[in-house]
Amino acid sequence: MKKNHAMAYLRQLCCSGLSKELVINEFLRTLPILIPSTSNVFSGVDAQLRPTYCIADFDMSEMAGTMVEVVSAFYTPERLSRAAAWLKRHPAITNPLLLDDRFYQSDIYNVVYRRFDMHHVLWLPTIDNGKPNGVLRLYRPRTQKPFGREDQALAGQLLPYLAHAIKAANDAQFRYEREATCGVIVMDPQGKILFQSPEARKLLHAASTPALDANHDRGKALLMTELARLCAKLQAVSRGHSAAPPCYRHTGAAGEFLFRAYWLESQSSESGSLIGISAEHREPLKLKLLRSLQHSALSPTQKEVAMLLTQGISFEQIGQSLHIKPATVKDHVGKIYGKLDVRQRDEVLPKLLALRA
Repeated sequence: MKKNHAMAYLRQLCCSGLSKELVINEFLRTLPILIPSTSNVFSGVDAQLRPTYCIADFDMSEMAGTMVEVVSAFYTPERLSRAAAWLKRHPAITNPLLLDDRFYQSDIYNVVYRRFDMHHVLWLPTIDNGKPNGVLRLYRPRTQKPFGREDQALAGQLLPYLAHAIKAANDAQFRYEREATCGVIVMDPQGKILFQSPEARKLLHAASTPALDANHDRGKALLMTELARLCAKLQAVSRGHSAAPPCYRHTGAAGEFLFRAYWLESQSSESGSLIGISAEHREPLKLKLLRSLQHSALSPTQKEVAMLLTQGISFEQIGQSLHIKPATVKDHVGKIYGKLDVRQRDEVLPKLLALRA
């Protein structure tokens, strides 16, 4: 994806109506195409700039509790006051020494930043009604050059869109893609995890804690309770009791998750038996389509028309939605069909999804 396409995609993403967790995750995943960076984070903040939650583009589940503790300890009122004073006069913070002249000897740097190779920083606040409501935090390794004015300018262009995504009402009527990311968990009959594939570990983290905050352990505990109930349901069915099928569907900010329980080894409920949990994760179809459209040869307007076509909306409704005439809609549809090499509306969705693959 070229830089100009990445910029357009990020703006469209922020105006999509998807949940803020989905948008921010995808935003952080795509942003390095526009601004080379790694281990990026978005933090929600309160009126004092104190972080209230954070979403990262890397897996931090193994040290989630440690990160919350260390980050909370670092952001003292004095340091936050320094940051607020600086941001009143400047659009970004590019030097963490402004907060603490011993930053590179601090716990937050040595415990968190060094682990994820986060050395050079670019911190930019998102503003709502004149007040910060979040901070976009971009990082680069020590071996790369610091962020420059061009990087800051590009990120600054996207901040109003990111602020819009945080405040926008979410579209709760999601359609989910058929393809799923899958993982396997092995538990004992009491609901204790004995083994989990790397994919399953990531899915459990995404399902329980889409955003890392002070309550991250509560979300994980609730999910583990549900998985333990699956084990109990499977045992009840095996003993001939009346019980619901051992499956659990969870719809959260990161998408839809489905967990199913089965006996492993032998068809029994003996204490030594093992229970397999299949875990599946599906993202909203709208997000899949937004990604796929970036790999098409369609014009910006044709992409909008194509997105509406996949939703089964009539030509007249598409025209009303985009404020264009029905004849113009028909012209765009003909060009879309030609560029995608399809003949009818039903072929547009699978063709678009196949572009990314």
